[in-house]
Amino acid sequence: MKISDLLPGPDARISYDEFVAELFKLRSSLSSTVERRSASRYYVIGDIHGDLITFRRILERIGEIGEDEVLITLGDYGDRGPYQIETWTGISALKQVLRERYVPLRGNHEPDAASVPYPHDITDKLREKFGDERGEMAYAELFNTFQALPLVFLGNDFIALHGGFPIHPFSLDNENEVRRSAHEILWNDPFEDITVKWLTLNSKRFLIRGHEPAEGYKLNHDGLVITVFSRIGAPYFNRTAGMAVIEGENISFELFE
Repeated sequence: MKISDLLPGPDARISYDEFVAELFKLRSSLSSTVERRSASRYYVIGDIHGDLITFRRILERIGEIGEDEVLITLGDYGDRGPYQIETWTGISALKQVLRERYVPLRGNHEPDAASVPYPHDITDKLREKFGDERGEMAYAELFNTFQALPLVFLGNDFIALHGGFPIHPFSLDNENEVRRSAHEILWNDPFEDITVKWLTLNSKRFLIRGHEPAEGYKLNHDGLVITVFSRIGAPYFNRTAGMAVIEGENISFELFE
């Protein structure tokens, strides 16, 4: 099955009950703060922000996810884009089919109550689609889903997360400490000295993250940090979205205009 076929179309009629059911299925499939899996190939997609059209194009390029492959999305699924509800529905469908071969990481636009980003207009999208009362109820379900998403993925020789490393390094085997550091993981930008300490302590070669707009991708700190950005247009006005493909020690990038 082509994984792009799992996404709803931009004109999909998604009812309140269907949306809430998808969120419940997604939450039920998530159990770890830190995900780990060895694989022969990793596909890494950055911020989507409701850009369902580009998301579909990226998945079409991938085609299928093999048994020894993993798809990773780096968070920020809603806010700003026109197809936020459809994107979330697609994230759930991907997880139900791919199971452990898909890791939907949490971004800073999947906040807790203390760190709501601006704009956080998915609440408006939900009210427009489902009405005020059901829109608020749908957001409560979505908010609970935010809290269940994993914060970190550990690949063969890399760390994937949304923002950056916390100021004080620790072993990522300590999931309680990871949860306590969620705000920094989701909101921080990398600093080179901190990046080096984290990678050394956790025996990894590089960090791959989202969070910052880019023309598809960018490299920092002599390649120790890779930023991937996978949506196009306002309010960032970038012309190119990107995807990273990691195979052994090789990293390549696919670009979409």
